[in-house]
Amino acid sequence: MTSDLFPEFGPFDKKDWQKQAEKELKGKPDALPEWKTETGVQFEHYCTADDLDPERVPELQNYQKKIPGWLNMPVLDFTDARDTNSRIISALTSGADAIFLNLADIPLSRCEFPKLLHSVRLSDTAIYFHTTEDGSRLFTEISKNAGYYLKGGVAFDPLAHWMTTGKPYEAALKLVVDLHNKTRNMKEFRPVMVDGSCYHNAGADPVQELAFVISHAVCYMDMLTDEGISPLPAFNRFLFSVSIGPDYLTQIAKLRALRFLLGKVATAFNLPGELASPFIQARTSSFYHSAILPHTNMIRVSSEALSAVIGGCNALTVEPCIKNADPGDPFPRRIAGNVSSLLRYESYLAHVADPAAGSYLMESMSLKIADAAWLLFLEMEKKGGLIPCFKSGFIQERLDLAYKQKLADLHSGQVIIGVNRYQLKTDVATTTSISETSEGKTFEGLRLLTERNLATAWQSGHTAFN
Repeated sequence: MTSDLFPEFGPFDKKDWQKQAEKELKGKPDALPEWKTETGVQFEHYCTADDLDPERVPELQNYQKKIPGWLNMPVLDFTDARDTNSRIISALTSGADAIFLNLADIPLSRCEFPKLLHSVRLSDTAIYFHTTEDGSRLFTEISKNAGYYLKGGVAFDPLAHWMTTGKPYEAALKLVVDLHNKTRNMKEFRPVMVDGSCYHNAGADPVQELAFVISHAVCYMDMLTDEGISPLPAFNRFLFSVSIGPDYLTQIAKLRALRFLLGKVATAFNLPGELASPFIQARTSSFYHSAILPHTNMIRVSSEALSAVIGGCNALTVEPCIKNADPGDPFPRRIAGNVSSLLRYESYLAHVADPAAGSYLMESMSLKIADAAWLLFLEMEKKGGLIPCFKSGFIQERLDLAYKQKLADLHSGQVIIGVNRYQLKTDVATTTSISETSEGKTFEGLRLLTERNLATAWQSGHTAFN
């Protein structure tokens, strides 16, 4: 079979694209705005095969997801056992494949797990319990009369919790080790989460997000292997959770770059490439969420969800368009769940493992983001890794700079719909305002990561420029 499928279309080089761009821009190619991340990674507006290293592209593609499709995993907040059980059943019968159940700081004794999980088979349905409580004890509760093999996991990240609250992580890590040992034969039960959302919601750009996430993962790998846990099950049973923003192409490239970087981490721990299989949950971003523009949020999360599935997530969590929506109002959750269903059944993206493969631009962007993130990761390693970098303020300083650059870009004319264009002036704060976050908080001398919201910061009087 010949590989020349369309001989009537001749090859085009960079000069041909340049001429076309000048024609469409009426002789003003400089009219195209500069395209780069907050930390300065520059992207081309168009690419050809000549812009790529032919040896690196297959390596990048080799680390991408091999099995098409993703889990539709909505987030549900716990209220009481019976009501939450009803909402779990409703979600599962309406297209959800898994559930991200937010227990937050609720004591396990209040959860009434027999009622909460009534008619839910954890051996068939993956439920990720987001809790700050004892994960080992939680597993004991949910495994009663649940069969031998459980899916899902405990969606708790002791290090992220420490960085955002100041609460010590050492005791929680011992519980993670205990949970690993209890569930050693359950390959689809994930006992710990690597939460990249804490960096995204503090203002990180894609390069920083990836560098901090892989540093996070390496920190856990070192701790778990030091406790005698084999590297392969430790790596494959992480729940990598990352937020996806509205910059469509960059977010696709970010997810593909993340898989590439995790492949390099796996290689560093001598894991067989064909067996190392990271599980990535992509969550639509709350960083750009507008408090009283739900229809704008619906459009934004749809774009973010599309980036997530093209980028190759294993599970997709679409946040409701109304933040902190009333659990009794089914509309926001229904719309959020339907976004994933529409992408699966209407776009056929669930039938392709790596839809972005072969796009010269996407391959170039993925490699540029990965290379920049790897350099930042190595810089952190020279400083001792994630924990020393946080204690010294290195991470926080980088995040503050990226966050302020986002605000500066908005100030200079970059458009984000519903944030600095077509906004309602009565929009109110949904999270901590910039005047509080830019100064940081302290806990025993540590500056903590704080969740931020770009729409709120923009509308609070541009405090960062005063």
